[in-house]
Amino acid sequence: MRDSDPARGVLRTGRPLDEHGDPVDDLVEGPALELDPDGPATALLRESSRPLASNPGAGTWGVLLETPDEGRTDRPVLLQWLAPDAAEPPAHVHPTTETFAVLDGELTVVRDGEADRLGAGATVTVQPGVEHSFRNDTDAFVAFRAELPSMLTVESLYTVWGMDHEGAFGADSEYGQPGPIQGLVLAADLRGETTMTAAPLPVQRLLWATVGRLARAVGYSGIDDRYLDDAFWERHVEQPRL
Repeated sequence: MRDSDPARGVLRTGRPLDEHGDPVDDLVEGPALELDPDGPATALLRESSRPLASNPGAGTWGVLLETPDEGRTDRPVLLQWLAPDAAEPPAHVHPTTETFAVLDGELTVVRDGEADRLGAGATVTVQPGVEHSFRNDTDAFVAFRAELPSMLTVESLYTVWGMDHEGAFGADSEYGQPGPIQGLVLAADLRGETTMTAAPLPVQRLLWATVGRLARAVGYSGIDDRYLDDAFWERHVEQPRL
């Protein structure tokens, strides 16, 4: 299942799938990923044995290229795409480095409030303890390779993405992003590896122990490794034929 535009040299894929395995109806917001069939990001996707995953509500796609248990790297490596209107992740810090390598388009990486626009071929490493985020400030798709702090980061991303496909955030068949309470619960599971900087850490700890505990009691869930299952993404995301 795919659409292509020969004139533009673009492959459209990665749309959410309905219960029958078909791309969602055009009347339902379900963004498509636009791939350059000859681009470096598509080449990496072609070589990967894992399925394409996505976060429709944020305009983000990804595929896990490497994991530490495979012996080639001590960090997980995630290939990601951002749509022109992709949501920017909340600013955060890690106790270890995180490296971004731009493959296609132009990625803006924000470190300690300073924004750097990086073109294809550029690489930047965010040092431990440096507040950072990233976004797409262009009107085209951007693809980049990220060396993440640990598999917990991957699990947290895939949990948010999977919950979005299951309708946890949006309403009326639309997609969305975690609200404050859901975000608080997920942030609690990430503590020690990733810390959001929107509120002081002592305040966050207090919220985790009070509001977060109550939220879990009434059904809010945290990071769930079942979303790493390839079969989940094959059921929920249109896979490219490369």
